[in-house]
Amino acid sequence: MSKSNSMAGPGTSIMEEKELESKKDKRKPPKTLPKPKRSRQFSRDGSLTPLNRKNHEDGYGFPRYPGHGTRSMSIRSQPEDPCYTCLRTTVHCYNIIILIIGLGVLGIGIWLLVAEFSAREVSVLIGTNFLELATYLMVGAGGAIALLAFCGCCGTMREDKCVLAFYGATLLVTIFALIASSTLAFLSLGMTVAMKNDMQETLSYKYGVDLRKNSENRLITDAWDSLQRSFECCGPHGDANSTSSWAFYKLHSQWYTQTNMRAPYVPESCCRDGNKAICTGIETINGAPTRGPPMDKLYVHNDFLYTEGCYDKVLDNMRRNVYILGGVASIVPLLLIIGIIVVFCMCCKVRKDEFEEEQDI
Repeated sequence: MSKSNSMAGPGTSIMEEKELESKKDKRKPPKTLPKPKRSRQFSRDGSLTPLNRKNHEDGYGFPRYPGHGTRSMSIRSQPEDPCYTCLRTTVHCYNIIILIIGLGVLGIGIWLLVAEFSAREVSVLIGTNFLELATYLMVGAGGAIALLAFCGCCGTMREDKCVLAFYGATLLVTIFALIASSTLAFLSLGMTVAMKNDMQETLSYKYGVDLRKNSENRLITDAWDSLQRSFECCGPHGDANSTSSWAFYKLHSQWYTQTNMRAPYVPESCCRDGNKAICTGIETINGAPTRGPPMDKLYVHNDFLYTEGCYDKVLDNMRRNVYILGGVASIVPLLLIIGIIVVFCMCCKVRKDEFEEEQDI
């Protein structure tokens, strides 16, 4: 007996058997696939934002038009604007240049402050602190520029508009500081007319007087000693026959009056290396500083004593420092202005990209 006949019971017709077999041959209906969950996208602030199904999803949760009207999880994953890439590269290179310039400006300012005859000592002798203030401004500006170069690198890498804006604004303040430094430096040159009288006054009434109690007199004394050693001069101004050069100490200074009108006639800072006793007059010779001025032809020349006054040499040194300060404070701002323009352009570009991303999301 066949399989179909065995399944059919007794008394079953042929038509009923065929109908049963046809029902067994029919396949089961296919199961419908579960619909995938909707995909999600991170917005820039880190929150989850559902994609727009109508415009950006097909029936299975995948974007219909990838990249159209939506942004990826990171800006850098999208093709960057060539202009923005150029700006970022320019800022990186500019920061390296600015770092070198800042360290250079800082080094020049420190050198002017710690040199053997520093800007502070010059300011004490000429009676105005314009040159000293200009030097301190340069030191501060140089340190700020070097620090800003690092800050600019961080802002460029992070593409943080706040850091970039702070970078550009501080560069602008640094420019004003450098301009003020240059102005003060050149104003100090206008004081050279009265500088000769100020030098005579400080040497006459404050050099070597009451050094233990009076800090100003002590600073003036150190400044004069440093000046005379550095420039190999003695006294305010004039030549060997002048009463205002080496002879000023024994003729017009209270420092000499305190010695009861006896040797030494000049301080040791007026002496070359060698016999200080002959130079200062402790060991008497027929010549300066014991005798004279004027210097008679019969007088013995003192090889250990500086006989030229210091005014002309101070003026030359002061002009050199002012030209250094003025030159640096005039050229560096031009470079900083270029950096400000580039940084603010990049800052605006970053803000524009963020606004477009928020609109698309």
